[in-house]
Amino acid sequence: MSSQLKEKKESTNNTTEGKNSAGENRGKFNTSSGVVNAIQTVGDAVQPFVPLFSMVTNIVQQLSQIYENAKCNQKICLVLVERVEIAQYAVKSLQRQKQANEEKFRNQKYYYAFVRFVNVLENIKKFAKEITQLTCFQKFINANAIKDAFDKNIKEFEDVCSDLHFTIAMYDVERREQEAKNVAEDIDVLNKSMNEVKSNLKVVMNEVAALASSMENLNIQASRSAGRATTVRTPLNEAYKAPMVDPNQLNEPFASDDNVRGSRKTVVKKLFRGLEVACKKVPNIENNDTAQSQKGQTELIILLKLGTLCPNVVTFYGLSKVDNNDVMVFNWASYGNLKEMYTKYEIKWPLKLKFARDICNGLVFVHQCNILHHDVRCENILITDSHEAKLSNFELSRTVQGLSAEVKNLLDIVRWLAPEKMRVTKGGAEQRYNHQCEMFSFGMLLWELCHQRIPYKDMNSVTAIQEHVMSKKRETLKIALCPSEIPNELAKIIKKVDIIIITIIYVLLESSWQDEPSARPSDLEVQLKLKELYERFQETSPQIRPKDPHCDIEIPYVELTESEIEMPCDLTDYSIPPIQTLMPFEDGIKEHKAKNYRVSWECFVGHADLGNNVAKYWKGYYLLTGLNGRKNPEAALRLFKEAADNGVADAQLRYAFALIENKSKNVAEIMKYMMMAADYENSTALFNLGDIYWNGKLGIQIDKEKAESYTRLAALKNQPKAIALLEQINAEKMKKS
Repeated sequence: MSSQLKEKKESTNNTTEGKNSAGENRGKFNTSSGVVNAIQTVGDAVQPFVPLFSMVTNIVQQLSQIYENAKCNQKICLVLVERVEIAQYAVKSLQRQKQANEEKFRNQKYYYAFVRFVNVLENIKKFAKEITQLTCFQKFINANAIKDAFDKNIKEFEDVCSDLHFTIAMYDVERREQEAKNVAEDIDVLNKSMNEVKSNLKVVMNEVAALASSMENLNIQASRSAGRATTVRTPLNEAYKAPMVDPNQLNEPFASDDNVRGSRKTVVKKLFRGLEVACKKVPNIENNDTAQSQKGQTELIILLKLGTLCPNVVTFYGLSKVDNNDVMVFNWASYGNLKEMYTKYEIKWPLKLKFARDICNGLVFVHQCNILHHDVRCENILITDSHEAKLSNFELSRTVQGLSAEVKNLLDIVRWLAPEKMRVTKGGAEQRYNHQCEMFSFGMLLWELCHQRIPYKDMNSVTAIQEHVMSKKRETLKIALCPSEIPNELAKIIKKVDIIIITIIYVLLESSWQDEPSARPSDLEVQLKLKELYERFQETSPQIRPKDPHCDIEIPYVELTESEIEMPCDLTDYSIPPIQTLMPFEDGIKEHKAKNYRVSWECFVGHADLGNNVAKYWKGYYLLTGLNGRKNPEAALRLFKEAADNGVADAQLRYAFALIENKSKNVAEIMKYMMMAADYENSTALFNLGDIYWNGKLGIQIDKEKAESYTRLAALKNQPKAIALLEQINAEKMKKS
């Protein structure tokens, strides 16, 4: 092996020949073991780096897209984007000046440092993706854990940039202070918001998110069937079917003119278990294994869980029959929807503030379940007799990544529609509805609530409203002139959600405008502001009074299988030693599946030593199983823990099971890593947690509620043992009932 290859130890603290960190003889790199001699002519010295340059470009593009789609922690993500983009500029400079940098391109240590640089960028991308999605950042124990992870990523980034002589990417004191300030602002929001999410809700929220993802797949299948009854491959477990309410339990309420609502009398009041409920007539919902039926059932069970868990989402009790009509049973809203309420009553500012807070709380909750409402306006907010505001009308709801729903009555929603949804690109494509669109709609709802009338009331055509909005015009914020402190504070929020959007530059066809929805605040930021305002201004009994119609308001089963990760000739030797390139990690996975273990082993070791966390897991797996020719369980355990601490779910599960097999008495450590894997929705981890809590294994106290939650989520992912355990759980519940 060349002396350059041996020098790798100086920059990576690992050797490529002789004994490695695991005490195993790795052998030499050669063509068959995942290392290919690079072309060594002067003009081609850069060739080993070309694939790496492309990988850097792709990662930067993906990171930029993550920032555009961020639902929280935008400031932290922007810091990472700016850092990486500066480094990309250094990479482009390196590419352009091939001749001047030829010495670097022929340096083995420099090549290994560049591979490590790519791995660091991958880690940054993964971290950014996790902290910017509400369903993902809960994997972190607290906000300080996110700060620690950020600091770790930045340190690794600066270290490798130093090795590559990318001095442009190294910040001075002033820039570091500004960066730290931006990060601290997001961490402060997180510290407050993460305390709002109770730990016992997290599992069920993940369950709802998984159901929502499943619903999107069913929606695609249903749309492709073109009206034909297409049977799905994996039908819903019976536990995920909407419950039936016995019609005999729906009793007549006291006589009232308000017992029947709707222009077509589609909503009827009944009493269910002593509570007033609304029975809403719906078309027949079939219960079979077709994609359309399964989609409808999934929507119902999601609605059931959302309303059960969040007081600011309408409560759905189940399906029933009233006068031979199919109905959905909801909790009764005494005041009807918020639009009906503000039409009849003048609402005091403290109550408006409470409604705003409640609605925002509901939106944050459904967003954390990976669901967007799609139709945020006062008409879709129900008000109970205790003045609770509840999100309703989820017919247009879709998951964050899902297809936008068809909108038939555009005039009904265009008044609240984000400008980018009004725009059609040059190619005729429509902007996907996303989190920023939802926040725009919420800003318009706040305006509607404050002024107690629909936006653009005097405009009665879609075209007129679109032209008004896309020409950067909005409604007038007359509440800003009000002497009361509450409306003035609400005006500031509306401005940030909506009118600051006036500063956004729009793009429409060949015009030069640019649209930048990322300027809008996150729902977490708005939620915290509304919470603080409500606590300042709340009254013990908010009042409403009839509205003057002539006056508008102007103001342990160890069931581990090999991971199913799906990853995407020598020339004349000159006097200058050739660069030894590593086989791409994805090719190492392919070699493993082909059972070419010697080749894949060398690939995994090379990438693990250069900071690839998934490769560390695979290196540990080979040392555990002996696929490399010799077992080393102690070294495997260390590698599993290192990969587990860096967010590799398979490693988290392996490490937990390794502790169990080694008869470790550290149950807290076992449960910690088992739950980390479950947070990444690993079905085997979810099942084992359900089994542990159901049977009290490892000395853990039996908790049947937790057991059922974990088992349900694992069964939803078609984990066979979880399906069997769920049937056992359901059978026991039936006996008790």
